[in-house]
Amino acid sequence: MSTAGFDFASGNLSKLLALPKYALSWMLSWFVPRVASRWVFGSGAGVGEGALAVARRLRAEQPNVEIAWLVANADEADRAQAEGFTAVMRRGRAGFWTTLRAGHIVVTHGLGDANRFGVTGGFVVQLWHGAPLKCLHLDSPVTTAVTGPPMIRALLRRMYRAGSRQVDLYVAGSPLAADRLRSAFRVAPGKVRVLGDPRDDALVNLHLGAEAGAEAGVEVRALLERTGARIAENDALVLYAPTWRDGEADPAVPTEEEAAAIREAFARAGAHLVIRSHPLGSGAYEALIGDRVHTLGAETVRDITPMLGAFDAVITDYSSLAIDFALLGRPILWFAPDLEHYGRTRGLYEPLEVTAAGRVAHDWAGVLQLWESFSVPNERRALVREAQALAQRFHTYRDGRSAERVLAEIRRLRTPAADLIDADGIFFESYYGRQISCNPLALDREIERRFPERTRYWSVTSERQVVPSGAVPLLVGGHEWFAARRTVRLLIVNDWLRYGFRRRRGQTVLQTWHGTMLKHLALGRPSVGLRTRFAVRRESARWSLLLSQNPHATAQFRSSYAFTGEILETGYPRDDRLAAAVAGDGVNPVAARLARSELAVPQGKRVLVYAPTWRDRGVTLVDDLDVHRLADELGDEWVVVARGHTRTHAFGSYAGTSARVIDASQHPDVSTVILAADVLVTDYSSIMFDAAVSRTPMLFFVPDLAAYRDRERGFTFDFERDAPGPLLEARHEVVAHAHALAEHGPDAGWVRDFEHAAAAWRERFVPHDDGHAATRVIDTLVDRGAL
Repeated sequence: MSTAGFDFASGNLSKLLALPKYALSWMLSWFVPRVASRWVFGSGAGVGEGALAVARRLRAEQPNVEIAWLVANADEADRAQAEGFTAVMRRGRAGFWTTLRAGHIVVTHGLGDANRFGVTGGFVVQLWHGAPLKCLHLDSPVTTAVTGPPMIRALLRRMYRAGSRQVDLYVAGSPLAADRLRSAFRVAPGKVRVLGDPRDDALVNLHLGAEAGAEAGVEVRALLERTGARIAENDALVLYAPTWRDGEADPAVPTEEEAAAIREAFARAGAHLVIRSHPLGSGAYEALIGDRVHTLGAETVRDITPMLGAFDAVITDYSSLAIDFALLGRPILWFAPDLEHYGRTRGLYEPLEVTAAGRVAHDWAGVLQLWESFSVPNERRALVREAQALAQRFHTYRDGRSAERVLAEIRRLRTPAADLIDADGIFFESYYGRQISCNPLALDREIERRFPERTRYWSVTSERQVVPSGAVPLLVGGHEWFAARRTVRLLIVNDWLRYGFRRRRGQTVLQTWHGTMLKHLALGRPSVGLRTRFAVRRESARWSLLLSQNPHATAQFRSSYAFTGEILETGYPRDDRLAAAVAGDGVNPVAARLARSELAVPQGKRVLVYAPTWRDRGVTLVDDLDVHRLADELGDEWVVVARGHTRTHAFGSYAGTSARVIDASQHPDVSTVILAADVLVTDYSSIMFDAAVSRTPMLFFVPDLAAYRDRERGFTFDFERDAPGPLLEARHEVVAHAHALAEHGPDAGWVRDFEHAAAAWRERFVPHDDGHAATRVIDTLVDRGAL
């Protein structure tokens, strides 16, 4: 029979009704001291998952530590005691008090794995329970499902965010999983660390050696035989493990005809299908059970992960169990009968076809077809390679020591942060840590050349970012990140500092900013409220020095940020490379060729760069020009290189099926993009001032010019009068101008028409950009004693 299990709507109602308890518990937590040597563990899966691996490792490292396991029933209590832990019922006074007094709280599903009312003020570690394939927490609309007006849902979202902030450490198995957890829980990148998944330690240690799962195989077969199953020694075992459907019925329950086909196929292959429904809700598979089909429910084996080595293949839909099984390098069959509905209601972080390398069955006939392909050696080898590739994506560590790393990380996080940071180091941040680029990167290069002994810390938002050679990455919002900002003598940033930063005595903050402004900024924007005015003035007071590219920018910084400190009008270090590449009236061909090679532009192609700015009115990728249609209309001779603003990186990509569109949004150096261009198309982006240094021909695609000028931001000067290139409103105009440039080069009519405007533009906006701006800035920092 089918069991519905847990659903979010009923769980959320319980949360809302418990608000008075949360408030009382929060107040009580201020008066009850926690004991660092006391640890509380809990898991939605009972005594298991990664929490068990960490608890066992903790006991091995510290035999005298106090470990309590929060349990839901007598069976779990017996299991906890068998492990040598103190079993405490999680609900009730004992569970609350035990959690409230514990110095460390380790969970795998949610704060309710312990006593949720006692976690405030504790050091909370969230191990999670598998790599995220389906959307989690606040990334999925079902999480905050509740009956009632919108304000109830909004309150619920605030409660979920508050719960997320109570966690001190989230553990991920890979950078990919880490980024998904950061998104789901809306936490700073530094709260999530890639340490490996402790729940896979036993799987790795037991089943990747010569025994190849023999021990688990014996145990699983014995469990099945207790239910009456007869399994020959050489019979294959295939695990079917569908995920939880958030309280909905399991759509994969076979018809009578499908059930007969399944039993026949497995009998013909000399194999057995073992059904393992999700612990929170199972489907009605009774009619399928027989000589070749068996069940292995959570009531028999609560934690299946250590036993995966018993199986020759796995069939699943969206379960993270597949990611664990991939460690074994054995075939995974993907079966998603409700893919469209599930993707629409719960959501997936990537199309299942990507995860499954294109092999997704939508009914049992498709599953059996994939199963029967096992007998074809080439097909089986392909499935094995796909599993290995999946493991490569989701498992950074495959050494069975993830629990060790988790405990080491907890100890590190409990270490005074100042002991981890070199006070004479330098802190760099570009675009809130989203890129390693712009003026901070140019100054990093100069500092590394002149002061190679200095420690250089770079703010990053993901482990996948590559910092300059010799530099140390610090995840935004992490332990060392905050410590570095408090401790180092020099900070070099190009945007707001945020997170309540306060410049201490002896610290120098160099604000380089990230471009000369065409559009109004900060206090210069229309209809600026009192709260924004206060925030702007508070932010600019944090800066010691402000870098400016030209006199126009200097004046704007004084008015837009009310900055009264010293402004260094030196030109832009990020444009030194552009200035060095200029030969005559354009870019040195060698520099252009190297830049195109760096961007993987095919040889012999012309390059149109499209680099729009972001829009206040929405959070979406800006593609008013439609780069793919543009590439088609330009023809085979051209490649379009698109570069979106850093604020739009999270909302999509310009990449697609066309090889003639290259997305360079994530490239760390905008100079490379500019040097690669035959022509640059922008709207209101500050890239127009950088491109002036390299004398790159510019077109301005501005179909919304009147709206942007009059209603969104407004301009700091008469852009329509002074623009160094034509203002265009239609894609065919861009195509025509690009073709004219290709045919006539510098003698193209529109280039000639704007010669004087372009010269005046350079004189006004890039008078200092001679290739030595970085040197001047560092000389100034040395003179001021900051270096």
